[in-house]
Amino acid sequence: MIDLINRIFQSAELEEKPNSDFKIYVLKEQKNYWVIAHYDGDSINNVLNDQIELFIKTKELVQEPTFDKNVNLLILNKVPKLEDVKLDHLLNIEENPYHFKKSILYYTDEELKSLNAEIGESNALTTIETLILKDEIFEQHKTSFDANSFESLIYRIAIKIPFIKMRISQTNNLKSLEEINRKSVGHNPLNEILEQDFFMLNDEDFIAMTNETIFEKLKAILPNEDKQN
Repeated sequence: MIDLINRIFQSAELEEKPNSDFKIYVLKEQKNYWVIAHYDGDSINNVLNDQIELFIKTKELVQEPTFDKNVNLLILNKVPKLEDVKLDHLLNIEENPYHFKKSILYYTDEELKSLNAEIGESNALTTIETLILKDEIFEQHKTSFDANSFESLIYRIAIKIPFIKMRISQTNNLKSLEEINRKSVGHNPLNEILEQDFFMLNDEDFIAMTNETIFEKLKAILPNEDKQN
């Protein structure tokens, strides 16, 4: 799994910090730091005891003042069988407030092998972003939750790695809500009067305007209720 996660992080252009014990990635523009650690089976119970030493080592390597509040620990947990996963226990680890913002990604060897075969030599990040939008992938995940070849693993990965994007394109000639709102605002005559008669005024001139003057300017473009009735 660590190899696949490396491919995803590298595709997202995160910078890797050289280190032999565990993986460290930095998203420089957002001052965001990721530590990746691997635990087999029940050894994940050691995470909370290990985190202090892991935090200290990572902080010494990164040497950034924003590190403390912006460091994430992605815990890869290989399990023999999915039915043995104790979700409540994993949630308790993730909700531990100390040192790291924690996320646990559990998986089996069979799931990982199937997903790697599906991705092949393609770009890991864009392939996963494409797969999570396919109807047949989601249907398999929904109807056979955690009991399928690789489909549920894709969604687990997407949930735990926030920079994996849902690249939804516009279809059927439907306009996005943002576009509709932008055009609606753009054709609103109120914008023009606000811009010309209010926003361009200096503080002294605006303060000098009487309530009657402001009301008359606004009334000039507001709907005339008498005419409408």
